[in-house]
Amino acid sequence: MSLCRTAMNAHPKEMVPLTGRRATMPFVNPAILQEKRPSEVTPTKKSAHFFLEIEGFEPNPTVAKTSPPIFSKPMDSNIRQCVSGNCDDMDSPQSPQDDVTETPSNPNSPSANLAKEEQRRKKKRLKKRIFTAVSEGCLEELLELLGELQELCKRRHSLDVPDFLMHKLTALDTGKTCLMKALLNINPSTKEIVRILLAFAEENDILDRFINAEYTEEAYEGQTALNIAIERRQGDITAVLIAAGADVNAHAKGVFFNPKYQHEGFYFGETPLALAACTNQPEIVQMLMENEQTDITSQDSRGNNILHALVTVAEDFKTQNDFVKRMYDMILLRSGTWELETTRNNDGLTPLQLAAKMGKAEILKYILSREIKDKRLRSLSRKFTDWAYGPVSSSLYDLTNVDTTTDNSVLEIIVYNTNIDNRHEMLTLEPLHTLLHMKWKKFAKYMFFLSFCFYFFYNVTLTLVSYYRPREEEALPHPLALTHKMGWLQLLGRMFVLIWAMFISVKEGIAIFLLRPSDLQSILSDAWFHFVFFAQAVLVILSVFLYLFAYKEYLACLVLAMALGWANMLYYTRGFQSMGMYSVMIQKVILHDVLKFLFVYIVFLLGFGVALASLIEKCPQNHENCSSYGSFSDAVLELFRLTIGLGDLNIQQNSKYPILFLFLLITYVILTFVLLLNMLIALMGETVENVSKESERIWRLQVSLAESPLGSGGGGSCHGDSVQHTEPVDLGWGLETCISSLCLAGGR
Repeated sequence: MSLCRTAMNAHPKEMVPLTGRRATMPFVNPAILQEKRPSEVTPTKKSAHFFLEIEGFEPNPTVAKTSPPIFSKPMDSNIRQCVSGNCDDMDSPQSPQDDVTETPSNPNSPSANLAKEEQRRKKKRLKKRIFTAVSEGCLEELLELLGELQELCKRRHSLDVPDFLMHKLTALDTGKTCLMKALLNINPSTKEIVRILLAFAEENDILDRFINAEYTEEAYEGQTALNIAIERRQGDITAVLIAAGADVNAHAKGVFFNPKYQHEGFYFGETPLALAACTNQPEIVQMLMENEQTDITSQDSRGNNILHALVTVAEDFKTQNDFVKRMYDMILLRSGTWELETTRNNDGLTPLQLAAKMGKAEILKYILSREIKDKRLRSLSRKFTDWAYGPVSSSLYDLTNVDTTTDNSVLEIIVYNTNIDNRHEMLTLEPLHTLLHMKWKKFAKYMFFLSFCFYFFYNVTLTLVSYYRPREEEALPHPLALTHKMGWLQLLGRMFVLIWAMFISVKEGIAIFLLRPSDLQSILSDAWFHFVFFAQAVLVILSVFLYLFAYKEYLACLVLAMALGWANMLYYTRGFQSMGMYSVMIQKVILHDVLKFLFVYIVFLLGFGVALASLIEKCPQNHENCSSYGSFSDAVLELFRLTIGLGDLNIQQNSKYPILFLFLLITYVILTFVLLLNMLIALMGETVENVSKESERIWRLQVSLAESPLGSGGGGSCHGDSVQHTEPVDLGWGLETCISSLCLAGGR
């Protein structure tokens, strides 16, 4: 293996920054390069990179929800064998169609000369040798190879030279250039290699094509050398590329950069500016924003701008959130307008609404409470301190896109989005906490009480109509054949119940549609009462019509409707914190613990029921002390009675194998009555304890679910305990939807 000659500096940070666009021709004085032994070469600088579980790579130990995608080609590899044989920059055979025209063989030449054959073979592999040289940092070899390439260009027509050079400097299978290859393999010579390649491209009039060449591989489509330099955190090289004319608005659109799931790739907003911001490189962000060609408002294929991208990459740990907040502030203040924060993506969401939908509580809190002291940029604030005295302060909050007066409001997203695990925590943020409190205090509690009165009267009417319905012997020939003496009160009562049931069915149907439950757990947790209200109303409507058309089956629907109607009264206990939590506990115990218990219990019941039914024989005739349980249903019923302590172990007397039968019975009792029931009690205790710890937050979420359908109105917010008043305020910057609030204890 030949030794590579590297630059004198031992580390990229010690190199002289690149200052000019035009560099000295790289082949004039190779003597300035010093030879360094392989053992002395500084280790390649590693960067925070995203590894995928693909063939030949060590899998990420972090467990993902779904299997990572397998891309047809890696972004870069110096160790993988190329299976197809058509990989110009990997350890693979030479592409069949590549480099076959440089040194045509002379059929009239004498016997083959070994030296010339070796030289011809090297020329045929010129592209691969260039890629190897830039990845390994071999400056002297790179200079020689570029010199050879320059000589080959002289043999071609001048019009073909640019295409020929791009062909030699680009991997045909991926579109990756040797410049990208160099940046993907950072070493102490990378800066000098970049300078050499750019100078060579400029001398041959291919600089614009070379520096802005994009990946063509589907996974990494659109990525340029500038993106790679930024990802590798090479600020000096990034500056050189920008000065040389790199496209600062190029979009990396490959599936790796736009993954469906976060662990399947690296989403950063596609543009170089968004990449620098999402990887916490403020110097590069500043450099790009100062460039006149940079489009700060650029949106990616999802419709996200740079602020959307920052919200997307924000995490739940403090270090990540701190840099996201700094970048968010820096970019917003640099833009100087609301345009970035009011831009909506393809889902119709602003950065604020996206933070709410993704459950990013920290970044949401930051945006909602952002206060800028600089008077020139104060219009970009969402919080305005009116006055402060000691521990008391009065603040104004901008409620634009927060209150339910607009579509996709933050409050609506949090309340109705069942995929947000920390919804109850987000509702404690200001101004959401006080906004909900003021809604409840100003009008929601009165409307909630009125709804309770109507539903209570509806249930009473339904009960009276059902209880005093005509008996079969008193019923009219046809329910619609009414007289002045019979049936009028029944008809009026049923008409009222029917109208109210239709109203409830429409109202709850709309609520279920707005909730958009995405899975069974969401349906059973947030849409529980909506579904039972809707089901009860449908049963009432069905029973009324069955009765009016003289079907006796109306009674079954009526009985079920009455039972559900009174059970639904638990919904209105959420108006009181103590009773509301009791209702939440019952709901969670039923949906999380009892359902699991019933599933396991039914499995045991059916399994043992089949086994025992096979062992029981019919009783002989005239046998007084024998009970026949010869059918499967009889055996299941008897086992159920044993579970609740009402069964009889004497049923084994008429079995084929009494000892085996008794053994199965005892096993069943131990598994169900002893094990399952005690596990259920323990799980219910744990559920009640967990709910009690978060009682206030969960209750506030229940209240918000109750008051959201009732309407929307003004609200307030503060970092404190009490609110004085709320009023619309015109701050002179077009911010008219604001609230005034008085705060205690740390509100300053």
